[in-house]
Amino acid sequence: EVMMTCGASGALNVALKTILDSGDEVLTPAPCFVEYKFYADNHGGTLKTVATKPDFQLDLDALSEAINKKTKAVLINSPNNPAGAVYSAEELAGLSKILEKASQKFGKRIYLLSDEPYRKIAYDVEVPSVFQAYPHTIIVSSYSKELSLAGERIGYLAIHPGG
Repeated sequence: EVMMTCGASGALNVALKTILDSGDEVLTPAPCFVEYKFYADNHGGTLKTVATKPDFQLDLDALSEAINKKTKAVLINSPNNPAGAVYSAEELAGLSKILEKASQKFGKRIYLLSDEPYRKIAYDVEVPSVFQAYPHTIIVSSYSKELSLAGERIGYLAIHPGG
């Protein structure tokens, strides 16, 4: 359920290569890390951005409306790069309900990808676990930020043990 990779970017590419088929879509809240588009393109997918609220928190209604039969995953980044928003446990629970409902509606699993290289360097704020919110989650992360080892590219991919 854990795979060591060459940074979080390597982990995200492994995850997308594993789940995407040509023409699949990955939704992500905007603003987002600009390279997400290239990672989806690398594996035949398309990245679609979804507007956030003015404070950069998730707009669950907009995400729900954006999910369609081509959606394979929702990619979040909390704390968010570049906005710094941290998604609350309530937001993640709401997102989980949306993903479960959409998975049933379209008859396929829609995954939650969580890019978390900044999780351990968020101070004075709780960063809830996505594993607590949704069982079909894949976490990608890196030690480069928390250990100040940007050039080392030590990352991992973790799959929810129950998903």
